[in-house]
Amino acid sequence: MLFLSLATLTSYGVAFSLMGVPYAFLLAVSAGLLEFVPFAGPLAAVVLALVVAVFGGYPHLLGLVIFIGLYRLFQDYVLNPYLMSEGVEVSPYLVIVGLLAGDQLGGVAGIFLAVPVIATLKIVLGRARVFYASSHEEGETARRALTGKTD
Repeated sequence: MLFLSLATLTSYGVAFSLMGVPYAFLLAVSAGLLEFVPFAGPLAAVVLALVVAVFGGYPHLLGLVIFIGLYRLFQDYVLNPYLMSEGVEVSPYLVIVGLLAGDQLGGVAGIFLAVPVIATLKIVLGRARVFYASSHEEGETARRALTGKTD
């Protein structure tokens, strides 16, 4: 979450400054802080930026909306899954599918629990596979010893 917040702060700060949005730094800092609040935080940051731009007389609202939309797509479907997959060593595709499934099954709580559940399942299934393989090899060794057969 910290990296996503820093990415939002940096991206918004640079883009808003280059675009000439009023109070660019303040909007970037608020967007970075609001990134810690799931769903409502990024939405509140967008609304805040648009309200400030409208009341500040910013003439290029469409460009601002396009930038924010493209950044959200990049963050939600590229950066966020990549960062989450690095921490738990799960593929970004599986993280995206898990987040979508978590949303459908449990709403906001499901989204928060999706990646830890995927990581737990990966660990449990990996250990079960190792246990099964080692017990299968031990059983095969014992069978050979009892029957006196060697390969």
